Amino acid sequence: MRAAVVTRFGGPEVFELTELPDPVPGPGQVAIDVGRAGARARRPGRAGLGIPGVARTLGAASVTGTARSSSLAAAQVSALPYDEVIASEDLLAALSGQRFDVVIDPVGGQVRTDSLKIMAPLGRMLLVGNASGDWQHTVATNSLWLGSLAIAGFSSGYYFPAHPEQVRPAAQGAINAISQGLVDIRTQIFPLAEAAKAHRRAENGSLGGRILLAP
Repeated sequence: MRAAVVTRFGGPEVFELTELPDPVPGPGQVAIDVGRAGARARRPGRAGLGIPGVARTLGAASVTGTARSSSLAAAQVSALPYDEVIASEDLLAALSGQRFDVVIDPVGGQVRTDSLKIMAPLGRMLLVGNASGDWQHTVATNSLWLGSLAIAGFSSGYYFPAHPEQVRPAAQGAINAISQGLVDIRTQIFPLAEAAKAHRRAENGSLGGRILLAP
């Protein structure tokens, strides 16, 4: 089989195209023929694509999204089922007077701080990412107490390996949202020989949507 392999440390340029023996499944195992493989950047990105659709399937009456000013226009015309998309830099001014029962935050940093200020009493915030890259961000816990707020975190990469029985129902929930047209899935396909190019463009943010590699 054809494969793009990495045998040394480095950037996307260390990808090498090679031929490997076809894998042979052992007892109790199965072999899966992969027609497309996803390419992901090392930095966080696009973590919130499925959030509005899942929120709708769970009965959310109104869904508001945020995007950086540089990508706001594209976000506002996407197929994602938002009632409104605003610039994250203008979050407090744009949503002045509004209060939200649930906030799902894949961004972190200043957006997380600002989001706490527009939550309703007994509101809940779910942390699902840190696309801002602000790993030093902290939350003043007294603001949670005084505002009667709750924060919880969820990382699928850590949770599902420890709870594999939850993968199927979670996937089914995502499939339900997709089947209802509530998730905007955009893909761009690169040949496997261009794996380095695909990863390079994923890292610099010059591509929108999901990147797939084809053998």
